Amino acid sequence: MAETHPFRLHPDEVAPRAREYFTDQLGIPLVRDMAGYMRFEDVHGFVELDIRGNANNQSRVTFQYQGYEREVHEFRRLLAEQAQEETRQGE
Repeated sequence: MAETHPFRLHPDEVAPRAREYFTDQLGIPLVRDMAGYMRFEDVHGFVELDIRGNANNQSRVTFQYQGYEREVHEFRRLLAEQAQEETRQGE
């Protein structure tokens, strides 16, 4: 399944958060890390992130995943909360 979501975070902020969440917290190995593309994979499935910036220094992240639907939805929620917090601090 693939889905794309916008976030009010700079693209450089998304990758470290993905590493922290999927690898450090969930223990899913990062098997590919290229500019704007990450793949976490183990025997239970995979998560791919394609991270793109837009003209407003915000991100559009395309998620592809198999076996980790709940975890991807939780990560999206965490990113949205972080973006909202940063927006509040900037006001």
